[in-house]
Amino acid sequence: MVKKNILSIAIALVIIFLSFAGPGTFNKLNLTDIPHLDKIVHSGMYFVLMLALIFENRILLTSAKKYIILSTIPFLFGTAIELLQSLLTTYRTGDFFDICFNIVGIFLAIIVWIIFKKLRNPEFK
Repeated sequence: MVKKNILSIAIALVIIFLSFAGPGTFNKLNLTDIPHLDKIVHSGMYFVLMLALIFENRILLTSAKKYIILSTIPFLFGTAIELLQSLLTTYRTGDFFDICFNIVGIFLAIIVWIIFKKLRNPEFK
C-alpha cells in the first residue's frame, strides 16, 4: 500500500513541513501583500494531494462513493494538522477556514479528474 501511494505520501510530507514551518520560512518570499493567499495555498496543496491519491488509486475508483471515501484521507489529514498546529506550536494556529479551503481543493481535484476522464473516455460514468 505504501509503495503504491509513494507520490501522495511525499506530497503529504511536504504539506506537513509547510504547515509546521516557522514564520521566518515564508518572510523571505515577500508574498504577504496578497490578501488571503494562505487560503489559496491551502486549496492548492489539498488539490494536489487529492489528485495524487486519485491517480494512484484510479483503478479502484469505480463509483462516486469510493471517491468520497478516498477524500476522507486528505480531509482527516488536513483537520489533524490544523488541530496539531494549535496544540504543538506557538507560532501557528488552527483555523476552521483553512479546513474549509482544504475541502475546496479536495473537491476541485475530484471534479477536474472526472472531467478529464469524461474527455478522454466519453463512455465514462
